[in-house]
Amino acid sequence: MRGRSWTKKLDFSQKVQLLTALLTLALVALAGAAPIQAHGGGTPQLVQASSGPYQLYTWTDPDPPRAGPIHVTVALVDPATQQPVLDANVQIVATPGEGSQPVTALATHENAVIKTYYEADLDLPAAGTWQVTVAHSDTAGSGSAGFALDVQPAARNWRPIGIGAVLAVIAIGAWFVLKNNGQSTV
Repeated sequence: MRGRSWTKKLDFSQKVQLLTALLTLALVALAGAAPIQAHGGGTPQLVQASSGPYQLYTWTDPDPPRAGPIHVTVALVDPATQQPVLDANVQIVATPGEGSQPVTALATHENAVIKTYYEADLDLPAAGTWQVTVAHSDTAGSGSAGFALDVQPAARNWRPIGIGAVLAVIAIGAWFVLKNNGQSTV
């Protein structure tokens, strides 16, 4: 019983403080493990692509793209003034090489971090080469441009396993810290 003798020397409030500190560290570790969602950027796919009366810029995230959610950011620019076009209807269409249905999404300013960008989230269900087309229209005209996106298989989601492991460590730590609370320390 030599390994646990230090916990016997702590009173109940010290044990609770120790448990609180361990729990705080575990939560900080879990928060640090959360993926960061990028908006307003990513991997450039189209740069100054001519599209109707405008130039089109497009970025995707994550890199590399994986089956599942893909974030697409679009900038539409008037080439004469280099000013952003803010009143267009922008649609993203991702067409798989084979076997699945196309996936479409309306790109808007609504969730954009940079409000001059159009953004959309697509859920690509399978790995493979997808043809992504960005189509737009407004009073000045319409156009579209596209690019091939090589989508990798979905990554394994280790987060639930990590959360379960941390919770198990917390539970075991709480049991060790608090189990001797009612016993004498003779």
